[in-house]
Amino acid sequence: MTDVIALLAISQLVTLGALFYLYLQVQQLRGGARAIRHRTPSAAETAPAPGIPVRGPGAARAARAYAAAPRPALDQLRAGARVDVAELARRMHRSEEEVRLLLRRQGIAS
Repeated sequence: MTDVIALLAISQLVTLGALFYLYLQVQQLRGGARAIRHRTPSAAETAPAPGIPVRGPGAARAARAYAAAPRPALDQLRAGARVDVAELARRMHRSEEEVRLLLRRQGIAS
């Protein structure tokens, strides 16, 4: 009977040790998450990628920045410069037909 009690005590100690180890691991993960959450993102991380729609709290700021951005190429095209639709389609990752439609919407005949 004493052997059974000794084995039970050892198993309880092993279980408590495992629970303590898991508790320490969870606390370490939470501490890392807090550090990431409180870190200020850099400008490169918050800037939207071109052509990708932005959602979330920075969407309005990104939309204003995009709307206010100078577009000299578009102004040159409206002035009558030649448009290379194939090259423009490759740069925009769109089909040539989509680019032609977009140019017509902007008032640029191609």
